Amino acid sequence: MKIALLNIAIILSLSTYGQTAQEYYNSGTDKANKKDFEGSVRDYDRAIRADPKYTDAYFNKGTSELYLKEYKEAISDLDKAIELKPDFLKAYTNRGIAKLKTDDLKGAIADFDAALKIEPGNASSYFMRGQVKLNAGDTKGGCYDLTKANELGDTRAQKFLNQYCGKIASSETVGTQKQSLKLDWPDAEGWKIASNQGDNEKKVIELLRNNETFDNWTEIGTMMVYPMTDPALRNVPVEAKMNIMYEQAKKSCPVAKLTFIEKDENAKYPWIIFKIECGTATPESQVWQIVQGSNEMYVNFRAVKQKNIPDDLKNKWVAFFKTGEVVAQ
Repeated sequence: MKIALLNIAIILSLSTYGQTAQEYYNSGTDKANKKDFEGSVRDYDRAIRADPKYTDAYFNKGTSELYLKEYKEAISDLDKAIELKPDFLKAYTNRGIAKLKTDDLKGAIADFDAALKIEPGNASSYFMRGQVKLNAGDTKGGCYDLTKANELGDTRAQKFLNQYCGKIASSETVGTQKQSLKLDWPDAEGWKIASNQGDNEKKVIELLRNNETFDNWTEIGTMMVYPMTDPALRNVPVEAKMNIMYEQAKKSCPVAKLTFIEKDENAKYPWIIFKIECGTATPESQVWQIVQGSNEMYVNFRAVKQKNIPDDLKNKWVAFFKTGEVVAQ
């Protein structure tokens, strides 16, 4: 019996002797791919014991611990990965997620800030930071980040924009400062963002009500931002800008009627409100607002499929647009 036990001990020892850090790492990765995260953690841990400076093993172990909801352990391993490789983008983003899960919102934002310093155009980092900011009560900052994520191609961002950001018009860079025109589209009216797109010439957000679509809408809201990079354009009176919008409207409705309603050229951010009514066989009438920001022009309108806008609806929309506020971010 003693000989048999000795033989078994020798065999078990030989089966593990000589395993390299790389082999343990490969085994851990194979198990992680099969969603055996407990097994992958054990193998990555063995790889780290074999090579205490194995950066990727720390990262993958921390990532597996994220899946296991072992957030404190994940943070500890990702700390080590970042210590060994200070520009490890994915380690910052995963640690940011772990900190979010432990309600360390300030720490999570700091990690996504660091990730964006490493790669300023990283859509996923904007997407995650936007969620953290929303959780922290910073709706304006969160919606800005989600908008950036959407512009950079993260398709997940649109869902959050629709759900949380219907009240934020848009934002553009003004030197090192960002501005937005904030409008509170009433939740009670069922407004949701239906489209959010833009390019170097303008940015457009379209809103619909009560699950309507672009094919069957009864009332639609549109918010646009035009960058005004030429200082001379910023000094053009808002009434002249109203006429520009009217000329554009006449391209699709030659009989369109323009009616000036109200303006304030002396405001900090000059504005004007007017209506354009198109009484064709497929009528559409709109109340418009133009606001001149520091470096951009905000253009908004609400429309109905009617030849004319009744006074009560016009007054309602005028009051709504006058609640708009240019805010710095």
